[in-house]
Amino acid sequence: MAKRSQHEKVSRVSFSIQPKLLKDFDDVWSLLGYEERSKALQNVIRGTIGDQELKSDAESVVVGGILLLYDHSKREIDHDITEIGHDYISVIASTTHVHLDKDRCLDITTVRGRYGDILELERGLRKLDGVEQLKSAYFVM
Repeated sequence: MAKRSQHEKVSRVSFSIQPKLLKDFDDVWSLLGYEERSKALQNVIRGTIGDQELKSDAESVVVGGILLLYDHSKREIDHDITEIGHDYISVIASTTHVHLDKDRCLDITTVRGRYGDILELERGLRKLDGVEQLKSAYFVM
């Protein structure tokens, strides 16, 4: 995705939208701290383009994070997570481990590298018995 120059001209566009959808969007972008609807829309569009680029090109270089919520009382899950991490050491920049309660933990893994490799890492983690949720977000570099 090409970066936009500060001095690049902008285009004005017009489109139709249901009033309720527009109100909901206005409420959200305001809560998120945007001062202008245009800036909020530009970020939504950039995010959509970036997501599509990811889905169409496993060779894309990305940076992002994986959130893994799991039940650490499940036999061997901590060991299995570590072993999978060792298999993908080339894309893992850091991992933070948080004890949430007696049985549940959250791992936050920062990743950077080839999108296809990171997807394989995700698939390996999802398969583990005891994984309750996995969420991820990536940005194309």
